[in-house]
Amino acid sequence: MPLSTSEILVAVSASLSVCACVAMVVCFFVFEESRRCGRRLLFCLHVTDLIGSLAWLLTLLPCIAAPPLHSTIPLLCFVQGYMLLFCSLSSYLWTSCFAFHLYQIMWKQNKTPEMYELRYLLVAWGVPSMVLVSFGVQHACGFVLLGFGGLPWCWIRSWSGREWSVDGFMLQMAFFYGPVACAALFNTSMFVFLASKLGSASAVMSTAMENKVRRRMMGYISIFLLTSVWGALGRTFQVISPGHELSPVLLTLTACFSPLQGLLNCLVYGLNNTLRNRLWTSVRRLHGTSTAPTFGGSDHRRPLMRKSVKASR
Repeated sequence: MPLSTSEILVAVSASLSVCACVAMVVCFFVFEESRRCGRRLLFCLHVTDLIGSLAWLLTLLPCIAAPPLHSTIPLLCFVQGYMLLFCSLSSYLWTSCFAFHLYQIMWKQNKTPEMYELRYLLVAWGVPSMVLVSFGVQHACGFVLLGFGGLPWCWIRSWSGREWSVDGFMLQMAFFYGPVACAALFNTSMFVFLASKLGSASAVMSTAMENKVRRRMMGYISIFLLTSVWGALGRTFQVISPGHELSPVLLTLTACFSPLQGLLNCLVYGLNNTLRNRLWTSVRRLHGTSTAPTFGGSDHRRPLMRKSVKASR
């Protein structure tokens, strides 16, 4: 059975996110300088996004993409639903923890930001875990809240049999989109506050650096909204649409950008100038090592070594 457009978009976006997250995780272990507090937070973000991206790829499995009619919900569908719920919510909460981390080091001038790391873990992984426990208890009591719900992937159910239920919509708002909206409001307030205080005495930096930081903060907010708003709009549209049908446009946008969360977080949060310089220096060193025997003498190798030293600084 051929894949639908939404399933193809999920496959492409999730695959790109997996590759990007794996690259960021490898960089964390390769470059010892990248293991400071802020980078450790981003490492947890990338690991969460990696697991979430793998969960998105489960959409391609036959038992989820084309389940037999009148069949029970397969185990892998529950696995995908719980993984997506945990990882998607956790990823947004990690961005809120990172926003608070920037507030501590840029405005509070906190010299020991690592003192909050345990609290970050409790928030970013603890809150989604509590949500999953709540859903698991309901499941054990006979209320199956996750499974096939009219979407190409397994999620909080809005449909039960042939009937649409407003309870599924309320559950999605209460346990996912509500916390995501709170995280978006917190992130925006933090970044707007920091951007407005960049020129103050507590955060002295050049004008060019201030503009660069402001652009990066705008990127943080934009990525958050780009990956979360389409799903919320799609569920809201489903409430008011005749027959509670999904919007094809909003479904396509959700299938494109929600699995792309890992890639976009890697590009905006993980891939800064320092990491790019380290990667470029490593590539040049490897290139110099592999091509050095082909040079005629040391005069050709010496400029390459000087450039590598300069880049590492």
